[in-house]
Parts: sequence; C-alpha cells; structure tokens
Amino acid sequence: MDDESGSPKGGVTAAPETEHLAPEEVLEKLDSMSADDKRKLRLIERRRRGGTDFQENELYREAVTQAIVGQRRCPREESFVAFLAQSMRSIASHRRKALARTESLTSDGRGHDGGEKQVASDQLDPEALLIEKQAEDVIKVIYEALEGDEEAQLAVIAISGQNRGKALRDEIGVDQAGYDYIMKRIRRTLAKKFPDGFRL
Repeated sequence: MDDESGSPKGGVTAAPETEHLAPEEVLEKLDSMSADDKRKLRLIERRRRGGTDFQENELYREAVTQAIVGQRRCPREESFVAFLAQSMRSIASHRRKALARTESLTSDGRGHDGGEKQVASDQLDPEALLIEKQAEDVIKVIYEALEGDEEAQLAVIAISGQNRGKALRDEIGVDQAGYDYIMKRIRRTLAKKFPDGFRL
C-alpha cells in the first residue's frame, strides 16, 4: 500500500519520516503564518469552496486538520501556504465528486422524488447556468495563465467575489497604486498568452 506522499510500501522507512513535517512542526508553521499568508488562504478557500457544501472556514479547517493528523503530509521543501492551498483544492474536488454521486443517486433511483429535488435545489435556468459556467471558466483560465504571480492570482480570486473599490483593495492588501500595478501585470500577461482573446 502507498502512503499519502506516494512512497511505495517496502521502500526505505527512515527517509520518508524526515521528508515531511511532523505534527508539531505543522502547528509551528500555523503559529508563524503572517497576516498576508492568512489573507491569501482565505481568498483561496473562497474560490475552492464553490460547488461544495463547505461553509466559510470549514475547508481551511479540514485542510489544517488533515495536515496535523498526518492524513496529508507536507514535504519539507514545499511552501506550507502552497501545501494548504493544494490540500484545499484536493479536498474540495473530492467533496464535489461525492456530492455529485449523492445527487445522481437521489434523482435516478426514486422516480417521483426527482421533481422534489428539482424544486429544492432552486437551480438556475439553463441559459443562466451556461453564463455562470462560462464566467467560472474564464476565471479559471485567467488564474492558470497567471501561474507564478501569486499576488495577481489572489487578485483574480478577490475580483471574482463581491467586494469592489476600497473593500476589494483591502481584501487583497494593497493600495490604489498597488492595485493598478497588479491589473497592469494581469493585462500584460493575458495579452501575451492570449493575443487572439479567450477560447473556452
């Protein structure tokens, strides 16, 4: 059986223990996280929660819990913030799949219950769903195009939320000049990567 880090059973046992953070080291990393790191993780959590039943802070807490108990192990050479971000992405993805399986079981296996489910889910009409999906796809494409520019990626996540103006700049942690500079970088990167515009 493989462990969470992908090391096959029967390999060297001493090395993997030192390649990952121990639970007490995870707690130390959590204690020493800067306010900026915490803000980044809040923004990442908000983006990753989409399509799940996680409430605010629940996805983050789940990622932290799994790191502390050793269910997910952080390699020493990896940034702890990046590790938590990746953990939240993975946990949210698994939750979405589980929810989709549950939905398909309740709608396929119960004849008349399908109608009740449709009313209870309060779904958008097909056109609105398509527009929403395209918006999510655009955000995802932009986010991935900005790989390597973490500040710009966080700005994209924040912009896709509810805040505008000063509240948006406060959420990102920059002033107007800083915000303008981030937008300039985003525009420059997108113009370079997508000279003909987006194709989704």
